[in-house]
Amino acid sequence: MLPSKIKILNIRRMSTKQLEPQYSRIDSLSTIVSSKAMLPYRTWKSVLWFLLTYILTIGLLVSACTNYWLIGPEDGAGNPAHVGFVQDCSVTNKSVEGSPDTTQLVFRCNGIRTNFQSLMLIIVTATLGVGILSLFFLTILMLVYCFCDQLTACGRSFHTLAGIWQATSSVLVLIGVFLFPLCWEQDWVTNICKTSSVYHLGDCVPGYSLYLAIACSVLGYFLAGFSTSLDKKSFEITEFASMESLDTYKQRI
Repeated sequence: MLPSKIKILNIRRMSTKQLEPQYSRIDSLSTIVSSKAMLPYRTWKSVLWFLLTYILTIGLLVSACTNYWLIGPEDGAGNPAHVGFVQDCSVTNKSVEGSPDTTQLVFRCNGIRTNFQSLMLIIVTATLGVGILSLFFLTILMLVYCFCDQLTACGRSFHTLAGIWQATSSVLVLIGVFLFPLCWEQDWVTNICKTSSVYHLGDCVPGYSLYLAIACSVLGYFLAGFSTSLDKKSFEITEFASMESLDTYKQRI
């Protein structure tokens, strides 16, 4: 005889051995309930989380690949100088054509940066790179996992693991941004910003790449909390008056 009411609580964490023999028919339902709770894109909140994570990852990639972290004064041709991590840019004096004795400032970028002049520049670049690439790989996993039925690892759901991953990556990007001013006294910055020093911009102003990195990393941290909160709502207690109710529920989901 089955009890008058059957309760299924957190059923995805129960193994077959933990269920009494008379509940063997419930075991097939446990997989269905688990899949329904674990698929990440079943609700509009999960879709919103995915889209915002995808957008902020693109924003961070744009921020890292553009050279507008700091914007300096214009050169002799009216082109504003700018500083970033990808390209090695500088301002030099160049003789004016037709007037050898006259020179003017010329801003020029010399391709991809290959010469890292200090340990601090390496640390900042590596911290930003690891944080941004981690978020990039997370978006790839999100696209892959949306076609999977079971999204668990180490006893935790996809939303929880993704939230932890996202928060860690966002914090790494923020650390890189806060360490960036420590590089402002180096030659590759002072060549453009002139009197810049640690936490002093000199003749430069912050560029859109810097603002974009800050905004996306802060958004990523809050989205991480949003992701873990979605997982808390995947557990529920369902009461069934009879085994027939179980079969009806199974067909409905």
